[in-house]
Amino acid sequence: DVSVEVSAGEDVQALAEKIGEVSRGCSKLRCGGIGIIDPTVQQLGMSYAACARTDRDDGLYTTVVCTRSGEALGLVYSSKESIVAALECGRGVYYSRSRNGLWRKGDTSGHYQTLHRIDVDCDADALRFTVTQRGDDVAAFCHLNTLTCWGEPCGIRHLEGTLKQRLKDAPEGSYTKRLFDDDELLRDKLVEEAQELSEANTKEDVAGELADVLYFAMVRAVKAGVSIDDAAAELDRRARKVTRRKGDSKAFRIEAGNKILSK
Repeated sequence: DVSVEVSAGEDVQALAEKIGEVSRGCSKLRCGGIGIIDPTVQQLGMSYAACARTDRDDGLYTTVVCTRSGEALGLVYSSKESIVAALECGRGVYYSRSRNGLWRKGDTSGHYQTLHRIDVDCDADALRFTVTQRGDDVAAFCHLNTLTCWGEPCGIRHLEGTLKQRLKDAPEGSYTKRLFDDDELLRDKLVEEAQELSEANTKEDVAGELADVLYFAMVRAVKAGVSIDDAAAELDRRARKVTRRKGDSKAFRIEAGNKILSK
């Protein structure tokens, strides 16, 4: 890894050229990273842009916008100035080709984004913005009011959306609403389904029981205001831990679970 310490008064363009040169060297060797110590936002953004390349005549960088779980929300374009602006405000900011200027996502629609990180791909010719999509009415990236530009999500993300809607407005007789309202029932079902998953034998049975566990776990999460992305961030945090717990089973938890299962 290479560390570069900069001063607040250092020329932005000269620093960016230096960082770009170091980046190309690291890329050829397929190793290392660059750390810039105490830069200004302008220095950081321009230096980051210098690590990417583009063959477009307009100088824009192809940018994939993703959730913290790695799901692609859409394809946009970034300029050097939009990268700086995104870092400055901590939001998804891109370059709008139709408006010929910076586009801070959500200023008009209310569907803004919290920016978590920016990455350059393996060939340094595309950017990835990792964000949390927000919105008072619905968390939509697409102008068609869907989370992604490829329509409604599927799988566990679709389940999360359905559960959020049930929490707001559930139809009469909704089982999900019953779970939201009854803490003991939800706890019992979580324990019950976890046991059934542990005892499943075939691939099909494991998949079915896992789906059941995910449903009840997501009910618990949505009720608590916890998202899939929150869990993904926690998994990433744990992956960086140097030390680990032993991970042995807890007798008092097993006993509590057995009491629930013996009802």
